[in-house]
Amino acid sequence: MTKNQIKSIINGAMSELYSLRHLGNYDVLEEMFEYEKKQQRIMNNAAPYGIKPDPVAMVAKYFVVKHLIDAVENPQHFRPRDILHCKKSYLLAHALVDSYPERVTAKVQQMCRDIDLSVLDYTCGEIIPRETEVTA
Repeated sequence: MTKNQIKSIINGAMSELYSLRHLGNYDVLEEMFEYEKKQQRIMNNAAPYGIKPDPVAMVAKYFVVKHLIDAVENPQHFRPRDILHCKKSYLLAHALVDSYPERVTAKVQQMCRDIDLSVLDYTCGEIIPRETEVTA
């Protein structure tokens, strides 16, 4: 899978979720996106010299979509230690699902029918195709 294909999958997923931007008093998706960009910049600054990570915006979009999918699939997935060490965008995704369960769940499920994010994985600043296990 090429980087352009990966970028197309992620941008397509974000486009599918556009209608969720107008729920509530402020744009939760934008806040998640800005938080993830900040986190990715920190990660990139700590990366060893010579590693070329993916664009910050692409990785941030990937995590916004991934956290929303996780929140829909596991709405009650919190223990106290999870909350203490959790990313803000992950909590925001759960808050969005908690506030608008039917609408967010329907939109995320629709997006998942069109786009399979499970084929992607994240490692060392890059979004890569997920390796499939080969059984002998």
